[in-house]
Amino acid sequence: MDHTEKMKELVNEVDQAILRYVEHGKHEKLIKAMRHYPEAGGKRMRPVMAILTAEAVGGRGKEALPFGCALEIIHNFTLVHDDVIDQDPVRRGKPAVHIAFDIPTAIIAGDALFARAYEILADIDVDGEAVRRLLRSVSNTVFLVAEGQQMDVDNEERAEVSREEYLDMVEKKTAVLFACAAEGGAIIGRGTEEQISSMKEYARLLGIGFQIWDDVLGIKGDAKKTGKPVGSDIRNGKRTLIVVDALERLEKDPRKNVLTAALGNANASDEAVHAAIQLLEDIGSIEQARQFALDYARRAKELLSCLRDCTEKEMLREMVDYAVGREI
Repeated sequence: MDHTEKMKELVNEVDQAILRYVEHGKHEKLIKAMRHYPEAGGKRMRPVMAILTAEAVGGRGKEALPFGCALEIIHNFTLVHDDVIDQDPVRRGKPAVHIAFDIPTAIIAGDALFARAYEILADIDVDGEAVRRLLRSVSNTVFLVAEGQQMDVDNEERAEVSREEYLDMVEKKTAVLFACAAEGGAIIGRGTEEQISSMKEYARLLGIGFQIWDDVLGIKGDAKKTGKPVGSDIRNGKRTLIVVDALERLEKDPRKNVLTAALGNANASDEAVHAAIQLLEDIGSIEQARQFALDYARRAKELLSCLRDCTEKEMLREMVDYAVGREI
């Protein structure tokens, strides 16, 4: 069954709620900077996941809307700071916040988004113990995201990064926010402990698969669709699963120079970057990353067996297919 219309309705509802949450303040420049990414749109996977999970465990999805919006605003806060760190000029097809405004404003806007997210959490209509549980989950999640971001930055300076280290970084930087969304939705929907645990793991696996697929898109995707310059991860020296695998395969191969000439070289020519991408394709590193992502997607879907058969369950299954399979 095609659930496209219902998904559009949920995304629209989330969009409107987020913009309401970030429209208040006395400093016009700061408010504009805070709204810059939310107004650019987005997939809104985390808030939609929270809403669908609350419904799927037998609760009311609308009760999870504030929680989902808070997580999405936290996600946007991390993107603002990530773009400053990576010096990426474009996000979602628009100039990054630090380009549209300036670096100090971008940092302050990120901080303000983070503060607003915690204010929103107070709107969740659940009992006291559930609120404390959600606050602990969100706070721990933000800390893990920070750890993951630091690991990502550190990895750019390292000659060798293992597959296990990459996956640990991805889990913290990306997957834990998905896991928090599904766990929180199940808590708000008053699901069983088995459902809360299973949905958290479902979303964690989806999140890892999503990031690996995103790494593939960053190399093979259409810049007009991804909203980021193709090859920017290579110029930034990102140790993605693709690059980690390639460096292992090319350890004693003279072609390794083609990759290392562009990797971490902000001034690498387009020709050098394209040559590196072609090498990653030729040796099978991109295809292996695709297969890794698809395996995480398969395992995530299996965990949906904890839910009753319903529309929301099917939409959560479709979210996996979108996260790991959106167009390259």
